[in-house]
Amino acid sequence: MSSAQIATLAASLRHIVADPSDTVRTADVLRQGQLFADMIERTQGDVALQQVLDDATQTAAQGCFAAMAKVLELDRSNNTLVIKSQYGLSHAALGQPAGKAEPGNPPGEALKSVAPVVDPDVRRRPPDSLPKVLAENGVVTSVNLPLVNYEGAYGVLEVDFREPTEIGPLQLTFLASIAGVLAENIEKTHARAALAAERDAKAVLLREQQHRIRNNFQLIIAMVQRNVLRARDDDTRRSFRDIERRVFAMASLYDHLLGLNEQEEHADLGRYLSTMAANFDDLYDLVGNGISLTIKLQFGIIVGLDTCTTVGTIVNELVANSVEHAFDGTAGHITVSLSRSDDKGCLVCVTDDGRGLSGPAVDENTGLRTVRNMLTGIGGRLDLETGPGKGMRWSLRLGASEVR
Repeated sequence: MSSAQIATLAASLRHIVADPSDTVRTADVLRQGQLFADMIERTQGDVALQQVLDDATQTAAQGCFAAMAKVLELDRSNNTLVIKSQYGLSHAALGQPAGKAEPGNPPGEALKSVAPVVDPDVRRRPPDSLPKVLAENGVVTSVNLPLVNYEGAYGVLEVDFREPTEIGPLQLTFLASIAGVLAENIEKTHARAALAAERDAKAVLLREQQHRIRNNFQLIIAMVQRNVLRARDDDTRRSFRDIERRVFAMASLYDHLLGLNEQEEHADLGRYLSTMAANFDDLYDLVGNGISLTIKLQFGIIVGLDTCTTVGTIVNELVANSVEHAFDGTAGHITVSLSRSDDKGCLVCVTDDGRGLSGPAVDENTGLRTVRNMLTGIGGRLDLETGPGKGMRWSLRLGASEVR
C-alpha cells in the first residue's frame, strides 16, 4: 500500500461513524465488494492513468446507484478544480471547471478540509458558490472524498445524485476504498513523470558535459603538440608524444562510449579499435610517412571498460612504435587485427613489415616492459615475433575470463 493510498484512506475513514442501529444488507456489501474487486483486476499492470480514472468513476457510480461520478484535479495555478474523468455526464465535460477549491463548493470543501463532505441538497447553497456543472446536471445530493498524495491534496472523487439520497457508512467506506486506489495510481504516475523529467534534464546536462569533455581532450592534445614543437631534445619530444598517444586513446574510448547506455560496463572491443584506428592517419601522418594501414577487426567481442582502455592504449603504443622505429624513413605497411581465439578469448595483433629487431635491446628499444606492465591488471599476455628484416608481430592475448 502506497503512502498516497494510506493518506487518502485515513482522510476519509476517520470521519466515518457507524450508527449501531444501522442495518446493512449482505447483498449490498457483496455487490460493492464484487464491483471493487473487478475494478482492481482491470487496473492491474501497465494501465494508463486515464483508464484507471474512468474505471473508478464508473465503479463509484454503479456501487452507490448514483447518476454520475467525477474525478476532479486541482489546478494550483488558479485554485480551480477541473474534471479529469466522468461517468454519467457528456464527454464534453472533460477539462471543464468544477468550481474553486474553497468554502461554498462541496468538492472544494472536501479538498481544503481533507475530509469527506456529504451535502444532502446542494440546492440550498448560494448559487454563486456552486459550479455550473452541478446545476446543469440537476444534482441534489453530492458526496466528495479528497484524494491525497505525497504533495498534499491532489483532487476529489465526487459522486452525485439527482434526488435526495441518504449516504451511510457503507457507501462512504466503499468510496473511500476507490479513492485510495485512485490516489495510489495517481502517485505512481506522477512519480514516473518526475523520473522521466529528471532523466531528460540529466540527458541535456550530459550532452553539455560531453561537448566540454571533447573540447578538453582536443585542447590537451593541441597543447601537447605545441610542446612537442618547442622541445629541444629527443627525450622531451618522446615524452610529450607518449602523453599525446595516451590522451588520444582515452579520447577515442570516450567517443566510442558515447554511443552506449550510460549504465554499460562493457564495450565492443572491435568497434572501439575501429573508432581509434580511423584517426591514426591524422595522429601519425601515415600518408606523409609513406605508411599504409590495414584494419582487420572482428566485431561482437565484448570486454570490460578497463580492459578496453588498456588494449586501446597498448595498440596505440605499438602502432606508434612501428611508425617511429620500424621503417627508418622508408615506405612500409602496418596491420592491426582482432579475432576470437580457440580458447574463447581473443587475439589482437599489430604487425609491420619494417626492419625488425634482435638481441637483448629489443625490450628497451620498443618499450616492451611498459606495455607488459599495463597488461597486469587485465590478465593478458603479449608476445613478440621479430628478427632482422622480418618486421615485428605483436600478439596480445586475452583469456576467456576477460571476454564475452
